[in-house]
Amino acid sequence: MSDSDATSDSGTVSRVRTKNPPVTAQAESGRKRREASRSEILAGTRRLLAAGGAVASLSIDRIVAEAGVSRATFYVCFPDKRAVVAQLAQEALSWREHVHAEVLADPDLTRAQLDELLLTIVRHWQADRDVLGAIVELAEHDPAMRTAWRGAIADIADQAADQFRVRWRRSRDRLDNPEAVAAVFTWMLERSCHQLVTDSESAETIALAISEILWRTLSYRTP
Repeated sequence: MSDSDATSDSGTVSRVRTKNPPVTAQAESGRKRREASRSEILAGTRRLLAAGGAVASLSIDRIVAEAGVSRATFYVCFPDKRAVVAQLAQEALSWREHVHAEVLADPDLTRAQLDELLLTIVRHWQADRDVLGAIVELAEHDPAMRTAWRGAIADIADQAADQFRVRWRRSRDRLDNPEAVAAVFTWMLERSCHQLVTDSESAETIALAISEILWRTLSYRTP
């Protein structure tokens, strides 16, 4: 190999190496500080909402005071308060990935299993009702939040529709439009939780009532 080739190869290696510089201790420390500040902002906002604060009156000044961070730090972590609420929404709905909704597709599904599924979902809502109520409030007059919230509910409806399709795939009683049924059911669940769930007792009552409605839909047989 010629000296020029060696120089060329060395230069290539040098250029490749400079594309992905190692993470410095300072950069890692900065990342950890941002993550900590982000968590503090989310926790502070959650506390304000839990105390009964309306989203409309939830200013960035109040958030940073509650979180114990500066306005500059807030803007490093979030572009505005809508982004904070949107992140809280994602966290409040994270249960949708872990509630074992696949039981809806099981032809041997029992009423007890369905009751347990709905109780789990509604209890999750009740645990985060302050945050979720704030999101619903914001979605009523904020187009961007409305789009985000509708997207989140649509994700849950799509998950239910997938299970309905599997359940009725070979049944003569299958629905013509499981997507529409899933969408209606999911929005019924959202409205019922938002309007009617206020404590543990009402959460159980509403969960079992919704389970009754869904059970009659799932167990319907053509006369």
